[in-house]
Amino acid sequence: MNPGAAVLFVTAMWLLAPAAAVSAAQVTTNEITRDGDRYDVTFDVRIAAPSERLMHYLTDYANYDRYFQSIRESTVLDGAPDNAQRVRLRLRACVWFFCRTVTFVKDVTEAPNGEIRAQIEPTLSDFQEATEYWRVTSVDGQTQLQYRAALVPDFFVPPLIGPWLLKRQIHASLISGAEKLETLAAN
Repeated sequence: MNPGAAVLFVTAMWLLAPAAAVSAAQVTTNEITRDGDRYDVTFDVRIAAPSERLMHYLTDYANYDRYFQSIRESTVLDGAPDNAQRVRLRLRACVWFFCRTVTFVKDVTEAPNGEIRAQIEPTLSDFQEATEYWRVTSVDGQTQLQYRAALVPDFFVPPLIGPWLLKRQIHASLISGAEKLETLAAN
């Protein structure tokens, strides 16, 4: 069981490799709460890169596996609803000796105002439910990135230490992902 695999996300996920260089990313909000099996994630970060370049990497779903080392596979699939892209991500993450490969299949929609929304397809994923919301805005030549997610894993999370490990992995993944995005988008 890998508690860290619930990110993903994250999308976005997403966002799981350490940065290649020192980062100026400034985390303004980072909160992960748990209610039963559900994990709610709120993450806001200011990234020293133009929003257009950041959006390029956030929406280049077919190449996530090239950008983020924990993503083993990223594929754009057929079968998405109108105005959406169906994306499959396979992530491999380990916390201590717990390792797990997790599959996310999500339908992603993008709005011209910098919003990205994703709804998981539970029959094709390792989650009972998951929704993600990204908002990308320009602020003083930098990018404000807001991320909100609700995740319900469809795998066993040990009751005593599992939630703590899961929160820790989500936190570490979001921060390293923001740093990696900043490095990519700044170049």
